[in-house]
Amino acid sequence: MKRFVIPLLSLILLLGACSRPVTPSLHTLPAPALEPDYAGVTFPVNIAAPTFMITDSASAWQTQIGRCGADPEITVSSGADGAVTIPLKAWKKLLASAAGDSIYLRFAARTASGEWNQAPDIICPVSADSIDRYLTYRLLYPGYELWSAIGIYERDLESYVQKPILENKDFDSQCINCHNYAANDPTKGMMVHVRGKDGGTLIARNGKVEKISSSFQGANHGATYPSWSRDGRFIAFSANQIGQTFHSAGSKPIEVIDQAADLMVYDVENHKAYSADTLTGTHAIETFPNWSPDGRTLYFCRAFVSYPEMAEQHADSVHYDLCAIDFNPANGQFSNFRTLYDAAADSASVSFPRVSPDGNWLMFTRMVYGNFSIWHPESQLCILNLRTGQWRELSEVNSPDAVDSYHCWGSSGRWFVFSSKRLDGLWARPFIASFDPQTGRATKPFALPQKKPEFYRTFTKTFNIPELIQNPASANASELLNAIHSQQPQAITLTK
Repeated sequence: MKRFVIPLLSLILLLGACSRPVTPSLHTLPAPALEPDYAGVTFPVNIAAPTFMITDSASAWQTQIGRCGADPEITVSSGADGAVTIPLKAWKKLLASAAGDSIYLRFAARTASGEWNQAPDIICPVSADSIDRYLTYRLLYPGYELWSAIGIYERDLESYVQKPILENKDFDSQCINCHNYAANDPTKGMMVHVRGKDGGTLIARNGKVEKISSSFQGANHGATYPSWSRDGRFIAFSANQIGQTFHSAGSKPIEVIDQAADLMVYDVENHKAYSADTLTGTHAIETFPNWSPDGRTLYFCRAFVSYPEMAEQHADSVHYDLCAIDFNPANGQFSNFRTLYDAAADSASVSFPRVSPDGNWLMFTRMVYGNFSIWHPESQLCILNLRTGQWRELSEVNSPDAVDSYHCWGSSGRWFVFSSKRLDGLWARPFIASFDPQTGRATKPFALPQKKPEFYRTFTKTFNIPELIQNPASANASELLNAIHSQQPQAITLTK
């Protein structure tokens, strides 16, 4: 009897996904609400099929999907729960045929009298531009208090397959954070910090993994937030002394603050580290570095608050500006510091500057104060035109009163991913949007597709630091884990 279970289940699923279409007699149904909301979004040609819940009430639903102007190619029947699971193979075939065009989502609901009522088609463009195939992120509980179950994972965006890169259950529940890649490609360079008794910064490059000390000799604080140059030679770090405040009430349960921070650059080829008086010392706090594509400019955030004063400052009085400084890779010298956006004068603050691969655009997060925007409901994504110096809020992407924060460009500059708490206000989820490098406009974002329609209702971990990559980082998994256990961190000396 057991041998018939799998074929029977397969038949049931097939009948549910490819059921016989009904013929609606009514066409007065309003467009139903979808959770997550995929209505009108632009899909990359290689994205996995979205699954979702129809949240409007009906005894049964029919969903049809096809290329605009053509007959439907996919028909899915759902019960009163409105759960819609689209067959992956049929979805991929449809997107391939609709690349550069659009598809429609057509919904019909069964009424109390047994008739079927159809809603107007929802149109979704399909971009011929592929998105990088993999997305990596850290999964953890949203309060950051629990380190017992943290992992960095890799998701194949063309399917639903998720693989672990590192899970801290394999090294005594020590903390891991700040994964980063050179040019969206782990084969060119990958790094991650380990915090604990086996601590250090793991650097994977040219098929080898080395562990260096995160505390550079001569630096005031340990290496924290990273940015890898696109050529894979340099990693810029902010060296932060970080504090946390836990609030008992209000919309911001946690405030993460810099008690001190400097900037430095590590040369992974020559094992040298560089900084300058402009980027260190007690006169200001510098954090969140990011490289220009040519590796000759560092963008970062700076608050003009001296270290001794920080203990006496209220967090809501600290504002970070968007700044830049030139870097000479031949000698490790810095020059030409400038402020690109004086956020403090605007009663605002900036975090997470990220430059597009063509070097023309800089995306950042703007909030009222501070720099750790993932706990600020008012945080919004903004875009700066580096050719004109003008910036604006990405209103086509942002959500009202929900965190829209950490973001990463894809390798082509035509897609980006960011984290948002818009679904429930608590857990950060990855959202994807397309970007036009000519106009600087983005499209309506959509939640990372999952295999089960109810996934985001039940999954209780937050997605931290979503990063798009072209090749699998999981290929380095065993070497990274081995380096944690077997290597002692190399000492690095900072030169000014």
